[in-house]
Amino acid sequence: MNKYKELEKKLKKISMHIDKMNIKNEYVFRHLIKYKGYIDRLIYAIHNENINDSHGAGLGLIQGISDYDEICSDEKLLELVADADQYYANECIIFDDK
Repeated sequence: MNKYKELEKKLKKISMHIDKMNIKNEYVFRHLIKYKGYIDRLIYAIHNENINDSHGAGLGLIQGISDYDEICSDEKLLELVADADQYYANECIIFDDK
């Protein structure tokens, strides 16, 4: 599968999971909305094949949620985020399709 499509698929799973989350704390909820906006901007860039090669670095997805216990306690979200970050860092070092 094309690296762009695979990464886009992984990020869409994160975005869909966030839509299903029930966050009680207003401050955490607002952060999650901003975080989802970041994910959606990445999806847009990937969809247009306008994202940089990783050169071995991640997207910073885990950092975006690591300070919020209510978000980090969602194991499925952590799994999806780690998977996408690792895929980008390890498989998208250079997008061969450019």
